[in-house]
Amino acid sequence: MNRILCWALTVSFCVFSTSQILADDSSAALSAGGLVLTKSADIRMAAEDLRISPDAVSIRYEFVNDSGRDVDTIVAFPLPDIDTWNFYEEPIGRTTNDPLNFVGFKVSAGGTTLPVRVEQRAFYNGKDVTQTLKSLDVPVNPLLGGNLQKLDKLAPEKKRMLEKAGLAEADAPDQEHPKWTVRTRFYWMQHFPAGKKVVITHDYKPVTGQAFFTDYDLKEKPGSGNDHWQQKYCMDDATLAKAATMLAARKTAKQNEGMLNASSTAFVLKTANNWKGGIGRFHLTIDKLKPENVLSLCWNGDLKKSGPHAFEFTRAHFRPSRDLEFLVLQ
Repeated sequence: MNRILCWALTVSFCVFSTSQILADDSSAALSAGGLVLTKSADIRMAAEDLRISPDAVSIRYEFVNDSGRDVDTIVAFPLPDIDTWNFYEEPIGRTTNDPLNFVGFKVSAGGTTLPVRVEQRAFYNGKDVTQTLKSLDVPVNPLLGGNLQKLDKLAPEKKRMLEKAGLAEADAPDQEHPKWTVRTRFYWMQHFPAGKKVVITHDYKPVTGQAFFTDYDLKEKPGSGNDHWQQKYCMDDATLAKAATMLAARKTAKQNEGMLNASSTAFVLKTANNWKGGIGRFHLTIDKLKPENVLSLCWNGDLKKSGPHAFEFTRAHFRPSRDLEFLVLQ
């Protein structure tokens, strides 16, 4: 597989309520189709402190309930979808081997660790095929925990049923290539007292895309259709010049066949707009891990260097209009 997908499985919170839990009427969240994300008119994100690197994510939120009454609601943390077809022959980052909590996600409120539930479903061409997979004893997430081997060892008749449904393709008599998309969401019940601040934190390992950056990537002309890195991460002349210097040094040292390692990480910021009023105060720290590494990203704001390998951004009344995606060359 030569297509590079670089997700970091990092998403801001969305909130939704259930009529089974709240005393007043509200839109249902736990439906037959799974969790449904909705906007909150009562709870605002007073502050968000996000620290992110290719290796780790740590977030501290401050929420305030402005409704004048206590609110008990479900809070969800949705991960970006994983296309099993694309990730079949590629590592999905520095993750755990747990097919469910493969990012090692942990959440706490007020310093107390909270029990987290996981919803994981499979989709193909926009259709939920979770029950089809389960009826054939096929794991929803086939990429971890030895599940690819389980898929390969399915009975021949079950493999034929998968293939007939378009959910898999035989690469060899004993090798099945999955084609569905895995959607994972963490969720928990959260109490928001009227007029009080609630601090929620979570930590996890991002799924960071891994690829190589070469001389060919430097030579691609803007607008050629092959300038993926330059366009996606807004690589300016100074960044390209630094990358050229690093590549030359690698060649001279005969290291890594003259290539650079490219780590791609993303964070879905726009879901912060699902809370009342956006983000009251937003503070971002990006860690490129080593001083000699090169950081490149598209960002509308003043990103200031604050340490040997850290950059920071702070803004009040922040309504993100785009998600965060950054590239680290090392």
